[in-house]
Amino acid sequence: MPTKKTILRKLQRDDKKLKKAEVDFARDQKIKAHTTEVSPEFECAEATARHYGFIPLPTIEIEKPDMVSAKKFSESHLAIVKPWNEENDRFAGYLEEKISIMRNFVDKKWSDLGMPLMGYYTGPVKGNPHLRRTSDNKTFNLEIIGTAKPIAEAMLIETVFVILKDRYPDDECVIEINSIGDKESMAKFAKELSNYCRKEIGSIPAVFRTQIKKDIFSIFTMHDEKVAEFVDNAPKPMAFLSDQSRDHFKEVLEYLESLGLPYEINHKLIGSRSYCSETIFEIKGKKEMLAIGERYGTLAKKVWGKKDIPAIGAAILIHPHFVAKKSQPKKEKEICAKFYFIQFGNDAKRKSLAIIESLRKAKIPVHQALSKDKLSVQLATAEKMNTPYIIMMGQKEAIEESVVVRNMTTRAQETIQISLLITHLKSLK
Repeated sequence: MPTKKTILRKLQRDDKKLKKAEVDFARDQKIKAHTTEVSPEFECAEATARHYGFIPLPTIEIEKPDMVSAKKFSESHLAIVKPWNEENDRFAGYLEEKISIMRNFVDKKWSDLGMPLMGYYTGPVKGNPHLRRTSDNKTFNLEIIGTAKPIAEAMLIETVFVILKDRYPDDECVIEINSIGDKESMAKFAKELSNYCRKEIGSIPAVFRTQIKKDIFSIFTMHDEKVAEFVDNAPKPMAFLSDQSRDHFKEVLEYLESLGLPYEINHKLIGSRSYCSETIFEIKGKKEMLAIGERYGTLAKKVWGKKDIPAIGAAILIHPHFVAKKSQPKKEKEICAKFYFIQFGNDAKRKSLAIIESLRKAKIPVHQALSKDKLSVQLATAEKMNTPYIIMMGQKEAIEESVVVRNMTTRAQETIQISLLITHLKSLK
């Protein structure tokens, strides 16, 4: 039997442990109040997106009307969305998120945030019905709404590619890209594909034939040697592009080539024939697919009967790790960009993204409106923003590999070779 003295000492020790635990808990709570969990990977992606002109979108949530609208699209290869890391199915993106984004754009007038709207958000978003199967697959998403110009694809793909190279520097990323064209192009392709399937369906295993009869586009997601051979000999969507769609895709590829981005044409990239149009792309690393992107300009008309709203978006797979970071005071502001980049002419526009990327690497913030063509519109925007300097590139400068740097206060300007631009800009106050 322990003595009273022993019992008293034990109670005193327990009391000290309890008080220490209370002090530690209070300290942890105090630290937690002044810190937040952040992902360095997402912070890096955000910084790159902002440099290219993307802004954070307001909070997005998938609501019941979005879920109801999504049920209108019943293609077999989109009915079940598989996680990114399952090799047997291609990840087709989250239709519900696209519908929610477009609904917010239309109903909440996101056009007030800028036209075209260039925004980003992290996903999967709240209300996503696929969250249980994709909980480990965090995405960083980019959207451009309001322009059908090929420069939108170029800006999106360049931004996505740069983010991925920063996140996975050891991966040899490759862009796989295709075009299914406009509504007219897709209708011609679907007709020829149907004729081909009817004539040649006997050459593939019987187990796949029922599915193909239900949905001919399901052949692009089947994994079988015989089906693969069947698909290789099938009509290709690019063979049926309208003149307008062909010119659009040609310009997209010219942008990629001018940026030196590695790409391959993948005729099997089809997407949803209900709402996808024009350009579809994937970016793959050594072991897995890292990003997907597609135009979905017909979605608004399909869901709400409204006119087509040009849009293109991309989802980037990022495996983040979260760390505690001291909260920044709200009054702290980002470094303001001193420069506004202006381009006019096809050659200048084609070279613009490479210059903007060189400024990012040099940590020089810059504003731009590459979706705008008119010089007067871009100059007016630069003046409205009170940007101290503008960087201009026209056809003449594009040929001479130079730009014009103008001081907006004194109106003095000088021509600078692109190779010397970074050094010159850093010397300006």
